[in-house]
Amino acid sequence: MTAAFFYMSGTMMGTTLIVGYSHSLGANGEFAGIIAGTMNIVSLFCRPWAGRLSDRIPMKRFSIIAVLLMIAANAGYMASPHASTLFAARIINGIGFSGLSVCLAAWMSSLIPLAHIGKAMGYYGLANALAMALGPAIGIRICASLGYRAAFAVTTAAMTAALIMVLLVRKDGSRSTSRTRTGESTPLCTPSQQPQYPTLRDRIEQVISIRVIPVAAVFMLFAIPYCATQSYIVTYTEARHLSINVSLFFPLYAVALLILRVAMRNMFDRRSFRWFLWFCAACMIVALGALATLNNNGVLFIASIFMAASYGIMSSVSQSSAVRLAGTGHGGRGNATYYIGLDLGMALGPIIGGALYANVDLAWFYPILMLTMPMAIGIYLLTNHNGANPSARRP
Repeated sequence: MTAAFFYMSGTMMGTTLIVGYSHSLGANGEFAGIIAGTMNIVSLFCRPWAGRLSDRIPMKRFSIIAVLLMIAANAGYMASPHASTLFAARIINGIGFSGLSVCLAAWMSSLIPLAHIGKAMGYYGLANALAMALGPAIGIRICASLGYRAAFAVTTAAMTAALIMVLLVRKDGSRSTSRTRTGESTPLCTPSQQPQYPTLRDRIEQVISIRVIPVAAVFMLFAIPYCATQSYIVTYTEARHLSINVSLFFPLYAVALLILRVAMRNMFDRRSFRWFLWFCAACMIVALGALATLNNNGVLFIASIFMAASYGIMSSVSQSSAVRLAGTGHGGRGNATYYIGLDLGMALGPIIGGALYANVDLAWFYPILMLTMPMAIGIYLLTNHNGANPSARRP
């Protein structure tokens, strides 16, 4: 969890600064956008292979390789003489990020009894959420005081700290490591017998977990409005000429998420995916409604709390459901499939937000984003009747 906090802090710090840094090295607007988006695009294509590898080789070894790539990438940012080398470092960062994010989550899930996987992934998600809130704030302050290169020196140090944390973990998380069990921790997904001649489904299962695809699709639809807000909330408030301290949104979100995840820690293993889907979808509608009617800091406070109760809670619920559905020994592929949904949401959120900002009246910006919630519920209802159902939970 500490390793996850350090690597995600450094990643979010870099993501916040990369566009401005690209411009300072001579990149035009289009190339700066390409550089910024390259990490997620590379990560998206690497996720399936990262999941497969993390199920086949010791996770400690895999994590070390991935975090070394991220150290090299961030050192490359710090020393880049021009935008093209920054672009190359961003590609390396995408490869390392895809491997480390999948492997650390799968590694942690292999050390936790299935009966408590929801609570554990809730805490793991909390470490990531705090990093996503603190990283950008710290990066902006360091950059304003000491410049871009000093900020990327700090991200390199954060990746190095993540490496040290990985080296301190004793159990290597190899596939042969038996999962700690309790009397209640009966696996949900009993592996089917392998046919003599692999079918197309079997070949796909070697790369991603088909059972987890509905979960990933549902979570993608939660990530789209969150990431659109993350990218456009400042521009949105400026365009509406609102006198609001919008920088408070994400710190308030982090504090609310901390309180909610601690308060709800036991519910993650007791409530079904269906219960959380309806609860989080309702909270997302309230959050987007508050942002649509935003006119003071009080409404901003309400929006941040309900965004934490929607996207923030659903991220943990989806990830723990992905681990359960993938089954013992396949946590890497389950987490990889979950992160594909996250990557798509992170990519589509700013794209959809940009299209809405450019083509519709701002009064409709957040009401249109609300349509993602009926779509998420529709996917759940369409897939709930078969084996790919994301409502599966511990008996």
